[in-house]
Amino acid sequence: MLTEIHKTSRMGAALKFLSRYHTGGEGFFNRIVTGDETWVAHVNAETKQQSMAWGHTGSPTRLRKARQTLSARKLMVTVFWDAQGVLLIEFMARGTTINSEVYCRTLKKLKRAIQNKRRGLLSSGVVLMHDNARPNTAVRTGE
Repeated sequence: MLTEIHKTSRMGAALKFLSRYHTGGEGFFNRIVTGDETWVAHVNAETKQQSMAWGHTGSPTRLRKARQTLSARKLMVTVFWDAQGVLLIEFMARGTTINSEVYCRTLKKLKRAIQNKRRGLLSSGVVLMHDNARPNTAVRTGE
């Protein structure tokens, strides 16, 4: 349940975005970069070649479809995208904790990705949307 403070904060953010849209027009949407982290399961898919069974020359060939086996491993993935598509996908090393230091490194990679893929976007002013998890809102991250 949202507290009154959270409701007021969200309303303020929505009104600020609406105001920026009225000022900047459709171009405002092109400046928005969204980021999120999620866990993904690591899937190993067998190819047709890998799933073929050995047999002697005269035996009928039975090809099985490639099958997927779900690995017990999960990976933390951070993805950033804009209106044109994906800008950065970063897989976190196993056991990595996303703290402000790790998040700052990710933001530096995002900056390089924007410079390479969306020339001029940095100079027009990126509007970064991300959740307010502790690493994302830490003082160091804001610097």
